[in-house]
Amino acid sequence: MAKTYYPIQIPYLLSKEFQRFVLYQEEQFAGLQEFVICYWQMTPLTDELHSIENIIIADGCIDLVVAFDQQQIGFSGMRETDFHFTVPSNERFMGLRFKPGAFHQLFQLPADRGMDQFLPFDTLDATFNCEYFFKLPFEEAKKYLIDYWIQFLVSKQADRYTQLFDALTEELPESAATLYEALELKERSCQRIFQEKYALSPKKVLSILRFQKGLQEMLHSAEPSAISYYYDQSHFIQDFKKNLGITPKELIQHYR
Repeated sequence: MAKTYYPIQIPYLLSKEFQRFVLYQEEQFAGLQEFVICYWQMTPLTDELHSIENIIIADGCIDLVVAFDQQQIGFSGMRETDFHFTVPSNERFMGLRFKPGAFHQLFQLPADRGMDQFLPFDTLDATFNCEYFFKLPFEEAKKYLIDYWIQFLVSKQADRYTQLFDALTEELPESAATLYEALELKERSCQRIFQEKYALSPKKVLSILRFQKGLQEMLHSAEPSAISYYYDQSHFIQDFKKNLGITPKELIQHYR
């Protein structure tokens, strides 16, 4: 079976405070998988109000984020890991994590419109009934959101660049030069296309993929020395600290 890109967002698991007050869940839906990696939601476990800090790892994705109690829905992604993403513990959130490249393909907008900012959904699509959506109970709103996007995507097919992170997950190039060659693009053209599709440079894309592969390997093998996708151990450790704020050894110690 071919591998697909499924980035791990685990920092919330490292926070006992987060786990005490907030339940985070992910789910996949067959009718969305051409463009959407997963549906996710965060729901409070208590009525207590706490301002909790989470870490959001930069993964190349632009999510459709719903702050349900604030009645806000829009697209947002991050070019760099945010180590101080504050979450109110008594509010409900849901969202769709779109594949890198999907935002550009579906709305024909440069990806930077949805990166490092919040882009209200109604500025892109006036057919989604926000007023009705936010009047629904949370679980019914989830169903409305999923059904809406299944219908929205039913006749659409992911293009080469929306599928590219999946392809690169299957076979990760060793360098940007190898990537240019595989895509049959010159360096400048590849830089321009990646900026338009992902709001990221080719080197940043490879860095994200390399880190996610290393993280997957760490969590499944529980071996601090699992550095298959890195040139050396120091590079491996530096990338972990840059993305998670802790070393691979500290991550393994936490899960033990």
